[in-house]
Amino acid sequence: MKQLCTRLAVRLYNQYFFKISLLRGFFYGFFLKKKGKRVYICKGVTIMSPQNVELGNDVYLGKNVTIAGQQGVTIGDNSIINHNVNIISVNHVYEDPNKTIREQGYYGAPISIGEDVWIATGAVVLQGIKIGKGAVIGANAVVTKNVAPYTLVGGIPAKFIRRRNSEKKSKDLPNRYY
Repeated sequence: MKQLCTRLAVRLYNQYFFKISLLRGFFYGFFLKKKGKRVYICKGVTIMSPQNVELGNDVYLGKNVTIAGQQGVTIGDNSIINHNVNIISVNHVYEDPNKTIREQGYYGAPISIGEDVWIATGAVVLQGIKIGKGAVIGANAVVTKNVAPYTLVGGIPAKFIRRRNSEKKSKDLPNRYY
C-alpha cells in the first residue's frame, strides 16, 4: 500500500510540476530572443537580458538556474541544465585599485551550449565558453575552457575526464529508479 501511495504521489507531482514548468517556458518566450518547443523552466530560474538568450526545443532549466545573458547565451535542443547552475556571459573588470569595481565596467563573450548537453547540479559556465554536442558537465564543475563534443568534464576548474562511450550500456548501470 505504501508503495502504491508513493507512486501515485510521484505521478501527481510530476504531472503538476511539468505543466507549471511548461507554462513558465511559454511566458518567458515573450522575452527571449528565441524559444523552441517544450521548454521547461522550473521555479526560481533567473534570466538576465532574456532578449539575448536562445533556447532550443526540449530544453530543461532546473530550479534556481541563473543565466546572465548580457553577451548572449545559446542552449541547443534536448539539453538539460540541472538545479543551481550558473551560466555567466559577463564578468567585472577589477584591475584598477584606484577605482571601485563598479566604476570599471565589465567584459564578456557569448556562451554556446550544444545539443544534447547535460550540465549537472551546481556547475558554473563562464563567459566565452563553447560546449560541444553531447557533452556532460559534472556537478559543481567550473567551466573555464571550451568542452569538446561527447566528453565528460568535471572539477574546479573543469578538466577532461573521459569521452562518452557507447560500449557502457544502460544495462550495466545501477537500476535503482526504473
